[in-house]
Amino acid sequence: MQNNLYYHSKTINYLFVLCLLIVVPLVKIFAQPGIKENYQYLSPLPNAVLVQPETDIIIRQGNDIDPSTLSDKFIEINGSKSGFHRGRLILSDDRKTVIFKPDTPFSLGENVKVFIKKGIKEQDGNFLIPINYQFRIIEKKINVKRNYSPFGLYPKLINKTKRSETNERSDIDINKNINLNKTKTDSLPPDFPYINLTVNTNPSPGEFFIAPFQFTASTQFGYLMILENDGLPVYYKRFDYVQLDFKLQKNGNLTYFSGSSGKYYEMNNFYSIVDSFTCGNGYQPDMHELIILSTGHALTIADDYQYVRMDTIVAGGDSNAVVEGNIIQELDQDKNVVFQWRSWDHYQITDATPDIDLTAALIDYVHCNAIEEDNDGNLLISCRHMDEVTKIDRQTGDIIWRLGGVYCKNNQFTFFNDSTGFSHQHDIRRIQNGNITLFDNGNLHNPEYSRACEYQLDEVNKTATLVWRYQNDPITYNTAMGSVQRLPEENTLIGWGFNDGPPGVSEIHPDNSKAWAISLPENVYTYRAFKYFWRTNYLVTDPDSISFLNVQVGNSDTANFIVTNNSDSTLLINDVYSSDSSFSLLQTPPFQIPSHSNINLTVKFEPAIEGEVEGWLHLASNRYTELIAQTIFIRGTTDSVFTYVDNQNSIKEFKLSQNYPNPFNPSTNIKYQIPTAGMVSLKVYDILGREVATLVNEEKPAGSYEVEFSATALSSGIYFYNLQAGSFVETKKMILLR
Repeated sequence: MQNNLYYHSKTINYLFVLCLLIVVPLVKIFAQPGIKENYQYLSPLPNAVLVQPETDIIIRQGNDIDPSTLSDKFIEINGSKSGFHRGRLILSDDRKTVIFKPDTPFSLGENVKVFIKKGIKEQDGNFLIPINYQFRIIEKKINVKRNYSPFGLYPKLINKTKRSETNERSDIDINKNINLNKTKTDSLPPDFPYINLTVNTNPSPGEFFIAPFQFTASTQFGYLMILENDGLPVYYKRFDYVQLDFKLQKNGNLTYFSGSSGKYYEMNNFYSIVDSFTCGNGYQPDMHELIILSTGHALTIADDYQYVRMDTIVAGGDSNAVVEGNIIQELDQDKNVVFQWRSWDHYQITDATPDIDLTAALIDYVHCNAIEEDNDGNLLISCRHMDEVTKIDRQTGDIIWRLGGVYCKNNQFTFFNDSTGFSHQHDIRRIQNGNITLFDNGNLHNPEYSRACEYQLDEVNKTATLVWRYQNDPITYNTAMGSVQRLPEENTLIGWGFNDGPPGVSEIHPDNSKAWAISLPENVYTYRAFKYFWRTNYLVTDPDSISFLNVQVGNSDTANFIVTNNSDSTLLINDVYSSDSSFSLLQTPPFQIPSHSNINLTVKFEPAIEGEVEGWLHLASNRYTELIAQTIFIRGTTDSVFTYVDNQNSIKEFKLSQNYPNPFNPSTNIKYQIPTAGMVSLKVYDILGREVATLVNEEKPAGSYEVEFSATALSSGIYFYNLQAGSFVETKKMILLR
């Protein structure tokens, strides 16, 4: 397995200070609890070592603090070299966590003593317990200049690329790129990745979020991209560097990691950057994960490089080795670190799997690549180079349990229905049914292969049962990256990361048949893939869906709609196309829409055959390196969809009709029909996939039905209603306008 070492690590350039190299001899790097039992949480831990000079002091006893008693006279911080430290005492927005921010960093190689004096009160009138403890600052600072280019992120993969240093695009014809008819074919950047849509069989509703990037010996670029089910981009933006982890957060905004700045950025519904995230306490962010919680707090990962005398730990170890640990941080809304968890305090370097060379000069023994907020508020983290998923107590920082794969040395679980176990996994997630999913890269499988897995955990009896898995056919081996997302309708989205063949993304039905799949060019990869309900407010159509009824073949009908530019600048709509030739726009682009203004457009429905047609118009402002588009859903029929079927025996198929009226306020009607008796579920979801209403959940005889949905308690926006009856599943979109 030697050729698989360190696939997913970063290249760093060490700028050594011109002084004597001091290394820390470590067999176990564990902080001793000491007086920690008197407090719910302390950071740094009592007797911790390898602490950064820029660290804050974090204390939490567990109850709300009386802010009127918060004074720095009740806390004393002394460095054995730097002496007394003044600073600011801050109460976090949770009202429980007190943070001391020193005015100046601590000195290298010093012991720092912390004295909490009697004086700070909790809201119940009790004082914080007086304590004193100490921790030790690192002996020598490693000045790291991280290389976030694709070469730095995945250095071992460079030699595995097969194509030339171009993207091998002979043209940029969007007709070939997305398999759709389009009126404008010359508007994509030359290196726009070829999106090869290979399967499109009843995928779940929503849009796909990917961040394709390319690297070869001399070429690199990255895209943020949002795709419709037909593979069509409704948003993209091009960068000269890799961008990663592009996703929708719980607050409704988008985030991504920028390889050029080494920061995470947050974009609003207009694709405008509204915030950025880095790490505190002297750490630089890792590119693997940012999660914005419902509280407004953020979880992220940092890397921590330390000198370690590995010759005292393993035979043949380097006496000046640089070992990379990982830091988990929770930032409050003011970007204060309110929770910090360090691998040095809880793991041993020898916990690494056998393929991690502990005699090397640079050792990445943890490689944390995912954080997940668990249902009970605690944290799950994925440690790739330990074959381990660890559950961490969010309040105390203690380890709750350790779930291990093929070569995990601290596994506490017994596995059932899984003879191989997972290896070098990515993307641990807790899903709605209480199980966990992960992407099993399988680096230490014999033979090597990759899969998506779902495990049912019994956290009391420590059992893990494999209840679902999916492998490509033929089987593929994806050495790095990858993701698994369980969608609201129980489909599963899999990002296949890096492999030796064309990488791509798949959406899988519960029966393991493919619902949707794309492949990307060789040398182009996406770290993760996601699917969400998404609609930008930058460019808006009113209504967002149109229904044509009783338009006979040979006739036509038209409908008007409004396109509004909600941005602060003039918008040029220069790309318009239809997914079906039955629908066409009467006006010819381009259209210029002034800031905060709108225009009226007309769509025509001219059916060529009897029956029902569904499709959409796509309106785009394409600025070559950035595209912002909006779609309007259109449905046309040669009959009335609102005519009841009097003879129930004549119902031959399942059918879910478009709600009427749409848009609506505050109620709308939804019709459906089922040809056989059975269990019927009709549910409504918001744009984040959260269930907001159950309209039907019972056995129904064959027949046609109509249900009223009242949204009096909901806010304006896009909603989706989903019908499940037997093996039939369909979802449609509706809009609530107040």
